[in-house]
Amino acid sequence: MPEVQLHQDGHPKHRRMVRFDWSNTPLHWVPDDPFSSHMMNVLHLLLPEGERHFIKAVLEASSLVDDPDLEAAIKPFIQQESWHAWAHQVVLDHLAEQGIDTTPYTDRLGKSLSILLGDPPRFFPPPLRRWWLYRRLADVAALEHFTAVLGQWVLQNRGLDYAGTDPVMLDLLRWHGAEEVEHRSLVFDVYENVCGSYWIRAFSMLMTAPMFIGWWVAGARFLMSNDPTLDAKWRWRDWMRAARQYRLPGPWTIVVTVPIRYMRPGHHPSTEASTQMAIDYLEYSPAARAARERAGFHPSSNGAEKAGSTSNSHNAAERAEVR
Repeated sequence: MPEVQLHQDGHPKHRRMVRFDWSNTPLHWVPDDPFSSHMMNVLHLLLPEGERHFIKAVLEASSLVDDPDLEAAIKPFIQQESWHAWAHQVVLDHLAEQGIDTTPYTDRLGKSLSILLGDPPRFFPPPLRRWWLYRRLADVAALEHFTAVLGQWVLQNRGLDYAGTDPVMLDLLRWHGAEEVEHRSLVFDVYENVCGSYWIRAFSMLMTAPMFIGWWVAGARFLMSNDPTLDAKWRWRDWMRAARQYRLPGPWTIVVTVPIRYMRPGHHPSTEASTQMAIDYLEYSPAARAARERAGFHPSSNGAEKAGSTSNSHNAAERAEVR
């Protein structure tokens, strides 16, 4: 697949068709830490449904984009997001095999997102339908801000490595996180191109931030209450403990500092994370490397394998494959 030339930091390059073998991944893939495992497992619940709505909103807005380079970057963004949704859906199937049926939660989430990010009411006149699209794009840009921050966090923190995290799950999280960092500016730039209102953008963050946190906490509570091996309940103190161990991003960061940074009038996602760190990991990722080899795609070497290496991910190389 030919690469799209990056005309701006934070736009995607191409889709990496990675696959993972979950046959040896335990239910609590952070050893002796079911809380951290399930807090991160919530991403598998949220992302497949969410990214389908992200794709739909950006596709509908693409006809309004008047920047050829930005328009060209939409296709690899959609390809990446569709593959993310598929990869996380496979993990949900793995959870079901281990005794956790996630459909009650994902069905409720799907209904909520259909209201928030779905089509406008049929009785809306054209001006309100256009406003509805702007607002959906702004909501997606706000949520992409969270995914980019989480992507940067999982790339640079080593708490999960030190905990002995399952290498295949860690590679999935870092591959996805790296691509979220790589394309972190795309939706924001589409929104700015077709609308650009600061007030709609700020309002969207004020609305979506508490919903995102609520969905995350509710998802973790759901997973823990439906885990057949657990009697423990979800507790804030456990989140604080996991954050001190660098196994999860801290609640203060997610609830307060991340939304505040986005609310600045001059904010742009390109300042939020490191594209080079993301590309370095994508050069190193066992699953992404397997994908390149299967596709016969060999980018020029830039020493990225050293920059992105972790001891756990070496073990994942034999367990990752590509379609």
